[in-house]
Amino acid sequence: MPPGEFILELLRKSVHLVSIFIVLIYEFFGKEAVLWVLMLFLVTVLVLDYLRIEHKIRIPFFYIMYRKTEADRFGGHVFFTLGAISVISLFSREIAYAAILMTTFGDLAAALIGKFYGKRRVFQKVFKNDKSIEGSASEFIIDFLIGMLIVGNPIVSLVMAFLATLTETAANKIDDNLIVPVFAGFFGQVTLILLTYI
Repeated sequence: MPPGEFILELLRKSVHLVSIFIVLIYEFFGKEAVLWVLMLFLVTVLVLDYLRIEHKIRIPFFYIMYRKTEADRFGGHVFFTLGAISVISLFSREIAYAAILMTTFGDLAAALIGKFYGKRRVFQKVFKNDKSIEGSASEFIIDFLIGMLIVGNPIVSLVMAFLATLTETAANKIDDNLIVPVFAGFFGQVTLILLTYI
């Protein structure tokens, strides 16, 4: 990957580091406060995307953050916000934290390691994409560590890391910023509930 493209990809992914602020707002100000912040952010980016998509207005700086595939559709930040709202609304605090941070740091690891060091593209037949085993493995490791750090349960962490990695690897046309936190959070929460009855 050319250095300029790598820096641009890193810049795009760094936007998702806002997830740290989501977790901090939730932790210190509660669920209702973080949901209001997320809704305000969602309304703002929807207006900006409306201007960009419908009226072809180039908003300075923000325009370079979009990929070519996002020229006529919502950017990943819209789907990430919807995913964050979903998991915070429905799941326990720890599961929501883990699902949001897995979406950010797991995806970051998969993208950067996969594009920079990815050699073995083994998913072409199954998932019809050129994602690498190195990228997926790095995502799984990061996601599992996040799960252990936040949830503390190895089984729940394993389930969430596996679902987050599988979803990220399998998704081609559906935005992974939405489905990764939803799937990781849902199956993590279900696993946690089941473990309480075993």
